[in-house]
Amino acid sequence: MPLEKPPLVTVSPGEPVTAQAWNALVNGLSALYDAVIALGGETVQITVASGGTAVRDATVIATPTDGGTPVAALPPFGTAEAYTLAGLTPGTWRLHVAALGFVPRTTDVQVPVAEPVAVQLELDGARMPDLFGRAASEAVTVLRDLGIQIERILDTTGNDMPVAGAAADLGSEPVLLQLPEPGIVVRRDERARLVIAAALEVEPVVEMPDLKGLTLAEATKVLEDLGLVLGSTRSLG
Repeated sequence: MPLEKPPLVTVSPGEPVTAQAWNALVNGLSALYDAVIALGGETVQITVASGGTAVRDATVIATPTDGGTPVAALPPFGTAEAYTLAGLTPGTWRLHVAALGFVPRTTDVQVPVAEPVAVQLELDGARMPDLFGRAASEAVTVLRDLGIQIERILDTTGNDMPVAGAAADLGSEPVLLQLPEPGIVVRRDERARLVIAAALEVEPVVEMPDLKGLTLAEATKVLEDLGLVLGSTRSLG
């Protein structure tokens, strides 16, 4: 409960203390006791995880079920993995646990409690896999299997690649950049973006024949048969 400062009355030596002043003093001491008692001395450790992985960016708030002031937990620090709720009074407290990318969770805990309270969160989507170096067709298949929608695919020349078509249409060009980054939870209303290497255009090549000893007409004919065009010529003699 909030502590309110009562009206204080000063008296001179020898003057009697009025009943009003005495009552104000008693009421102030009573309010002080209530406020100190309301602070509580119980501490509760909360571990938050999802699928065996600790969630270190959660918000943990406890509210007394019989009414009172909510208490926010201190986040983990250093090598610690537990959130700390301090200053709780004995009784039933309702824990509200939330983290970006996860479904919020509410659970009741009876204080005091000796062991840390374990809270499991469910993903509100899927974790972004590490796609760097994977073939574009494979990366698209992996994302679709996870239920992650793709917003856009660009190659390194800035060309938009087909998103709605078959994954095999993208070929084997590797993924160079992905958004979000690996490990980030992609919610159901979010979409991923990929940047892939540009496809190389292979020009047809032919083996240059040996033209030594041929006349100009003969050499031209050989080159034309191979699909080559003779350029300008000049005598080296």
